[in-house]
Amino acid sequence: MSVLLHGTIIGLLGYGWWRYEHRPVPRSVSIDATVVDAHTLKGLGVAHKPAPKPQPPQPVSVPQGPPMPTPQELALRQQEAQAEATRVAAAQAEQKRLRQQRAEAKAQGQATAKAEAKAQAKAKAEAEARAKAKAKARARKLAEQRRKREEAKKLAAERKLAAERAAKARAERIAQLRQALQEDAQSNAHMRTAMAGWATEVKQRVEAAWIKPPSARSNLSCTVRVVLVPGGAVTNVSLGQCNGDEAVRESIQAAVYRASPLPPPPDPDLYHQQLNFVFAPNSP
Repeated sequence: MSVLLHGTIIGLLGYGWWRYEHRPVPRSVSIDATVVDAHTLKGLGVAHKPAPKPQPPQPVSVPQGPPMPTPQELALRQQEAQAEATRVAAAQAEQKRLRQQRAEAKAQGQATAKAEAKAQAKAKAEAEARAKAKAKARARKLAEQRRKREEAKKLAAERKLAAERAAKARAERIAQLRQALQEDAQSNAHMRTAMAGWATEVKQRVEAAWIKPPSARSNLSCTVRVVLVPGGAVTNVSLGQCNGDEAVRESIQAAVYRASPLPPPPDPDLYHQQLNFVFAPNSP
């Protein structure tokens, strides 16, 4: 721009000098006229008048160019041109500096905006990630709670079913036990009755075979234990508590062997290898 300005100023100065050198030169004016003398005018009957005095030619005004500048003017103009160029260059430099400053500010603003946008995007992404993680953790927690509730509900149902089954089984066992006890009681009563009848029959068989010794007492009572084999044969006889003497005891044992084989029980299931009964011949 400085070179262009200096070139423009120099061009203007050159153009002014050229106009001054090529300014127009005054030209002479030609007049067409016929010379007539006095005799001719008299022959034509024209009164002779004295010829007017010729007028001096009027100068033709020619436009003049600008005067040639002096060296001082040229130097002054050059200084002014340089000052103007300097001012323009300074203004251009200031404009360039302002443009550069604005560009830098704009770039810095863009960088700051970009950094802020990046930071905001990062913060948003982190917030979304935290929200997703929180939602995922909450979903897992809810799923775990739901699973625990379902397991607890299932366990309660299983416990209830087990309790119902246990109660039913216990009730069945109690009913079976009661029935068994009842059956056992009935069986035991039947067995006791059958055993009592068998013992009475054995006792009567032994009393029938007993030979009473002189020392026998009227209230004789002895516990007799008889070992039997299937078929009623006696293999051993022993006495427990007895209020008779030795002779009475031996007579009772001999009576048991004489009564052998003893009558079998009415039910084979009632058979026992050892039969106990009380030998009391004088009791009703």
